Amino acid sequence: MGSCCSSNKIVKETFDYPDGGVYIGDLENHLPHGRGTIKWPNGALFEGQFIDGKKTGKGLFRWNDGSYYDGYFENDVFHGYGEYCWTDSKIYKGNWSNGEMEGEGEMLYPDGKIYKGYFKSDKKDGQGEMMWPNGDKYIGQWKKGQQHGKGVLIDYKGNKEEAIWNKGKKQ
Repeated sequence: MGSCCSSNKIVKETFDYPDGGVYIGDLENHLPHGRGTIKWPNGALFEGQFIDGKKTGKGLFRWNDGSYYDGYFENDVFHGYGEYCWTDSKIYKGNWSNGEMEGEGEMLYPDGKIYKGYFKSDKKDGQGEMMWPNGDKYIGQWKKGQQHGKGVLIDYKGNKEEAIWNKGKKQ
């Protein structure tokens, strides 16, 4: 019996972006579509899913300065759950919408602080909890990145102080 002549070879093709990025991966209708990688001359790299030439689905973006985003994209922007690590080692793990931290998330700061709560337009906004390395914490409302509204300060000994905050200042 003869064998079939079909091949299971996966052919990777290239696509050049106007910004100098070179894509290697699956193409459909002459655009990145499926799984692939973009490498830029400055050393930045993206590996992940594409639909109609745009980063859409799960992916990892590494910038040449060492920062990275590992998560979901939609139409070339962060959208869905993802983790972003800045060059100063600050890390955000949480939800993104249209490229901004939006919804529930956690921010780990290089100095040891941890914020768990809600974000809006890249800022702490809504209910959240900030914990400091010494054991102190604030549980309460935030607006545009600052404590704003009802909140409780709890020191490392467990002493509680309820207060109203306005633009980051206790009233």
